[in-house]
Amino acid sequence: MKRRQFLGTLAGTGAMLASGRLLADFAEGRNFMRLDSPVDYGLDEGRIKVVEAFWYGCPHCYSFEPLLKEWKASRSDDIEFEYMPAPMNDVWALHARVYYAAEKLDIVDAIHQPFYDAIHEQGREMRSESAILRFVNQMDQDADAFREAMRSEEVARKVGRSGERVREYRLEGVPSMVVNGEAVVSASMTTSHEQMLEIVDHLITEARG
Repeated sequence: MKRRQFLGTLAGTGAMLASGRLLADFAEGRNFMRLDSPVDYGLDEGRIKVVEAFWYGCPHCYSFEPLLKEWKASRSDDIEFEYMPAPMNDVWALHARVYYAAEKLDIVDAIHQPFYDAIHEQGREMRSESAILRFVNQMDQDADAFREAMRSEEVARKVGRSGERVREYRLEGVPSMVVNGEAVVSASMTTSHEQMLEIVDHLITEARG
C-alpha cells in the first residue's frame, strides 16, 4: 500500500515456495530492484537477512501476514528475519511505535497479530495513543508499561532508524521485502503474495552464491 492509495488487489491464500523456477523468469526492474548502494548489516559470513517493511493499517500487509508466517517457519537456519514497520507518515510512525514497544517489552507475540486483527477485523482505526492503550489493556497487558515503552528514547531511535531504512531501501509502498540489503521485492512489482515469496527465495539462493 502506498502512502496515499491502495495497491491493486493481490491474490494469495496458501504459501507456494518456488521450486525449479529460474531467476531469469523474473526481471530486474519489473519484479524486483537492486539497490545501487547495498545496506551492510554487519552479519557473520554465510548469514542472510530478510526484512519485511509493513504498516499495520495496510490490508495487503494483513493478508500477506499468514503466508509470511508460514515462510518464516520453514526458512533455513542461515536466514535472519526482521519485521520493519515503515514510518512513512505520522500514523504509520505511531503504529511503528506500537511494534517497537511490544518488542522492547518482549510481548510481540501477544500484540502483533491481535493489533492487525483489531484494525482489519474489528474496524478499529488505532490512530491515537489512547486507543492503542485501550487495546493493550484489553490484551491483558500492562498499559502503563506500554505507554512508557512507546514514549521511550529507545523506541524513538528505532522508529527513526526505520525511517532511514525506508529511504535507503527506496521504498514507496508496503508490503515490501528486502533481501540481504541488496534487492527489494514490493507488492506492486508482483502478481501475488506467493510470487513475492518465490522471488525472495530465488534472491536468497542467488545471495548464497
